[in-house]
Amino acid sequence: MMNSDEGMSVVQELGKRYAEIASMPRQQETIDGWRRLNGLQSTRPMVRVEQLPWHELDWGAAEMVNTEGELARIERQLRMTIYAWENFKADMVVLPYLGLQKTVRNNMPGPGSVVERIGLSQHFDEQLTTIEEVRALETPIVKVDPELDQQRLEQASVLFDGILPVRLTGVVRHSGLWDKITMVISPERVLYDLIDRPEYVSELIGKYVEMESGILDQCDALGVLEAAPSGIHCTGAFCDELPSPDRNGAKTMARDTWTFAMAQIFSEVSPAMHEEFEVAPMKPLLERYGWVYYGCCEPLHHKIDIIRQIKNVRKISVSPWAVKEIAAENIHGDYVFSAKPNPAHVAMGSFDADLVRKDLTETVEICRRHNTPCELILKDVSTVCNDASRLTEWEKIAMEVVGG
Repeated sequence: MMNSDEGMSVVQELGKRYAEIASMPRQQETIDGWRRLNGLQSTRPMVRVEQLPWHELDWGAAEMVNTEGELARIERQLRMTIYAWENFKADMVVLPYLGLQKTVRNNMPGPGSVVERIGLSQHFDEQLTTIEEVRALETPIVKVDPELDQQRLEQASVLFDGILPVRLTGVVRHSGLWDKITMVISPERVLYDLIDRPEYVSELIGKYVEMESGILDQCDALGVLEAAPSGIHCTGAFCDELPSPDRNGAKTMARDTWTFAMAQIFSEVSPAMHEEFEVAPMKPLLERYGWVYYGCCEPLHHKIDIIRQIKNVRKISVSPWAVKEIAAENIHGDYVFSAKPNPAHVAMGSFDADLVRKDLTETVEICRRHNTPCELILKDVSTVCNDASRLTEWEKIAMEVVGG
């Protein structure tokens, strides 16, 4: 990991600034806010800004000293965290340690995608055209490297000695299996197959659930999951229920952590079809976890009743295409209303502060009327038209709206 003396010195100085931010009393206050929200207690809405066009933001890319390897990854992580904190912190939390994610390989179900990139677009090759090909799929054998991870931990601990604690962190599983399927089968074909070949679709999702369950079994046995992670799907995940109170120092199991799931390809299918080909087959897998964040860009306002079948859902995504009033009425305080304000509001020809304020105020007022805990998560931001101040202004307005 160790590069030049200059490279290490730069990273150490960034570590000092990171540690300074992490030590602020505000960090614990924000964690407490997320705990109250995720506990469905009375609290103000929480706000996050995530998934950004970093190539348009002046986070220090030109000042990067380390160009490859672990040290470059750490420098990039520190620079981006500091930049976000100084420009649109909202309710982000800077943890009092540097996390190095454990090495976990070969942990994705299904065949690898074959992709052609053309500009910002991607074209995925068609695979798995027959039931026989689906049935032939096997659960991968998860690979870990604890010796390498221990070496990484020791090197980073020496580098940040007296500056910042370092710890190995586990992984959080992405349980959105239809998102993975549509990287090997076109969305159009999936939608046609729901009508023309429902037996094929049942075999397909059943096989993916089988593979993901097998991967999760291995993650449990290997202890590579992150207990009580700080974030889940761009939101704060701090809560009082995780890890499981009877864990007693044992390896982290699925019940000690969060997962997130969605079926974005089912945006336009009926609730009955969504239930048959997503909720019903996914339920046993998802209920192995402590908590579930459900949904992403698909509108779910008219599908809350089927999501209720998954007993451990704690947050439900309310996308820009959902009807907020109906979603809040159907959620009615039983889940966190995870609002996704339209990212187009920071991508238009000019920034319209009044539009942003109106939209966010409407969301908060709707949730208050229905006694529904709420969070405002600006994400999936593809562009800010090279004007990073839009994110700063959006965050300022959001924090004023929620009373932060």
